Amino acid sequence: MQQQNGRGLSSRVCDRCIRKKVKCNQARPTCSRCGELGETCRYSLIRRKPGPLRGSRHASIAARGRNQTRPHPSESPSLRNEDIPGREQNSSPNEHVFPGTSSQTPLGGSYQVLSDSSPQLSTPRLASKRRFTPQQVELLLTSYFDNFQDANPIFSKDFFFHCYRSSLCAEDLISSIVIITATLTGFTANEEDLQSLKIEVDHLLSSSILEDDLVGDTPSLDHFRKAYLLAFYEFHQFPGHHAWLRIGRLTRMAYRIGLDRLDHVRTLYSDWRNVSEDNIQEWRWIWWCIYRLDSYTNLSSGMPYLIDDATIGTALVRSKSIFHPDIMEELPHELFLPPSPENLPKMLLAASLNPETLLKNIHTITSAILRQAGQVLRMHVVRSAQTILVEVAKAEKHLATIRSALPSGWLNPRRNALSNESHIDYHARMVTIFHLRMAQLLLSIVECGQRQYADECLIAWERILEPCQDIASVADHWDSSFCLAVDPAVCFTFFTALVFLDLHRKTAAPGDTSTAEHNPRHGILDHHITVLSFQLQHFAKIWTLPRLLKLSFESFSQQVSGPLSHRHIALILSHFESPLHPRWLQFLSTARTVLAGFEMDV
Repeated sequence: MQQQNGRGLSSRVCDRCIRKKVKCNQARPTCSRCGELGETCRYSLIRRKPGPLRGSRHASIAARGRNQTRPHPSESPSLRNEDIPGREQNSSPNEHVFPGTSSQTPLGGSYQVLSDSSPQLSTPRLASKRRFTPQQVELLLTSYFDNFQDANPIFSKDFFFHCYRSSLCAEDLISSIVIITATLTGFTANEEDLQSLKIEVDHLLSSSILEDDLVGDTPSLDHFRKAYLLAFYEFHQFPGHHAWLRIGRLTRMAYRIGLDRLDHVRTLYSDWRNVSEDNIQEWRWIWWCIYRLDSYTNLSSGMPYLIDDATIGTALVRSKSIFHPDIMEELPHELFLPPSPENLPKMLLAASLNPETLLKNIHTITSAILRQAGQVLRMHVVRSAQTILVEVAKAEKHLATIRSALPSGWLNPRRNALSNESHIDYHARMVTIFHLRMAQLLLSIVECGQRQYADECLIAWERILEPCQDIASVADHWDSSFCLAVDPAVCFTFFTALVFLDLHRKTAAPGDTSTAEHNPRHGILDHHITVLSFQLQHFAKIWTLPRLLKLSFESFSQQVSGPLSHRHIALILSHFESPLHPRWLQFLSTARTVLAGFEMDV
């Protein structure tokens, strides 16, 4: 391969234009083609010819495994079996998993054996091996489980470390975990190391090798784990249409191999029947994490969910222990998400009998009820007011039943110290409370937007304030040291509550003649706004998305001054589609102009 000097780099075509086989002006940092898309060019470490990667998408998996390597800008010379600790040197090319050619199931294996004919490994993998000692790698893996596992429960910790220490985990998965964990926790010696880590993360996100593996005939469990981690990371660190599309591709691939109906396909297909129960549990974890990701990424952007709750045939994860033998006979062996939200309370009662998986399963159930509120939100611009109010009432009924079915003390905004609740479990429980409060907030926003008369609007407007205050009251007890340990998607809840608390702060209450300086109501609202702003700021130190949300709120708050009339509020509500919808964010950035134009029209 040619060595690249500075002169060669100055006239080099970027990766996107090479892949698309299009001409550009080769300008830096953004060429003419990438500039049209509002993107910055990316350049690989190694030159390659234009066009798709050899063997990607157009060649069969068998052909690639037999006689091809996949050249890619971020690849290094191939790693062979003898280079992998614990891997047999006499492994043959036939140990690749193909349908009908091996006793190893294509889906159950947590790794693929690498042989001389294996695809080349990526630069990030080898770079991480050079950068970190084995002791540091294990330390970073432990840090991942201490800091990120509760937000992304795609592994069983004991099972993972058993596989890792037995050299059964895919090298590129381990490398991805290590690089992302080191980047987020600042596990570096100096600023130069941090920049180098960021380059490796960029290579991970820009590489097409993982997508080629996912669309193959035999995507492995580790392929999906790595794909999920990258999708999660990109959405929160590099939000935009690329991240959104990556999540969509991951979800569709999960559908393609049957993760949405795992307990059904196990009875029909031999490859799934041969998967061990432990591995089936691991596949369940990854499916329900994808379900979470599908929930809040699409709800926040106002898009339809890709996953259909009514057709899920994959059970929630339950431990093997038996609880309450007197009533277990009345409960199904497996817990499935019901097709109708009205049956969620029954599922919640059953999930409560399994304390080992209680937090994760209640997280899934509260996500499901939040999804219903999101569906009502999407309807309100295309259905009649009467229809929408009926749907709001129905969803609120389901929400109230869920709250009643929760275990005793679940909605307590403080840590349940008498029951020895750990701090990490407390914060995980708080996230489910935020789900329920956010669902109520969205339903209240929809209802207020449908009311026609001033007195009805006033009552509905007050109902919006209640969940906003509840959200701020719970956030009051949040420990910022746990921001890494929980899903940063809670920032959508903080952001939405902030916007409407600020609007309430600038809306004159009927009969209120006190000045802002001496108004106790304003003092309470100011406190709530301060608390939620600080929470966004804590998350913003780690993730890009909360930082953008915080800037968006600050811009909106500076543009809109009070007092606001109920006509102003009606106008603002008419623009609300979802917290991250492009039209809503555009409105927030131009609110002053829109409201000024509205005053002139009136």
